[in-house]
Amino acid sequence: MPTNKKKIALILLISILLSFLLGSLVYILFLKKTKVDPMETSFDSRSEIYWKRLQNRPEVLKGQGYPSDLRDFLETLRGKESYQWNGDREKTYSFLLTEYPDERGHVLYAVYVAYMNWKEKADEIESQVSLTSYEKLTAINRLKAEIFPGVLYELIFPKHPTTPPAILVSYLEDYISRNPYSYSRERKRIFLRKKEELYQKEKWVIQTWESPNFYRQVVDLMYEREMKEMTDEEKTFYRSSKIEELKSDFWN
Repeated sequence: MPTNKKKIALILLISILLSFLLGSLVYILFLKKTKVDPMETSFDSRSEIYWKRLQNRPEVLKGQGYPSDLRDFLETLRGKESYQWNGDREKTYSFLLTEYPDERGHVLYAVYVAYMNWKEKADEIESQVSLTSYEKLTAINRLKAEIFPGVLYELIFPKHPTTPPAILVSYLEDYISRNPYSYSRERKRIFLRKKEELYQKEKWVIQTWESPNFYRQVVDLMYEREMKEMTDEEKTFYRSSKIEELKSDFWN
C-alpha cells in the first residue's frame, strides 16, 4: 500500500512539472511572437516599400540632391513637425514631396519615419529610472544599429571623436554606482582598460578632442574619496596632478 501511495505521489509530481514546463514554453513562445522587432516598426504604409528597398541600396542617400548632413536634416525636419506643424505627419509628408518631387521625397520620408521611431524608443529607454546612464546609452546605441544597419548607420550617425570620451565618463559613473566602495586604484585600472578598448587605433585623433572638463569629471569620480576632506585649493592642485598622471599613464 505505501508503495502505491509513493507511485501516485510521483505521478502527481511529474504531472505538475510537465504542466509547469508546458506553461513556461507557451509563455516564452508567446513573448517571442509578440515582441516588437525594431525593423518592423521603422516604416508606415506610405514608406514601407521605400524603406525596404533602402536596405539593399542605402548608398542612394549619398547621391546628388540628397542632404549632405542627413542627421541635421532629420533633426530640422523633426523641429518643423513638432513646432511649426503641431505634430502633423501629413504636413511633413507633403513638405518632402514638394521639396523633393521625385523618388528622393519618398526615400527621405521613409528615413524620417524610421528616425522618429528610433527617437520614440530612445525616449522610452531614457525614461527608465532603473537603468544607469551607461545602460541607457548602450541600449540606445544598440537600437540605432538594429534600425539603421551598416551604411545607413554611418550616414545618420557618423563617428565623431567626442563620442568615446562621453561614453567613458558614463561607463565610469556606472561602474562606481555598482561598486561604491571600490578604491581609486581599481577605478583607474577599469577606466584605462575601457579607454584602450574604445580609442584603439584612433587614439591620437580622439586625444585632440578630449576637453578639460572630461578629465575633471574623470578625476572627480575616480578620486572622490581622497578629495572629500580637501579644501578647494587642495582639490585644485590634487586634480591637476592626477590629470597629468592619467594622461601620462595612457599616452606613454
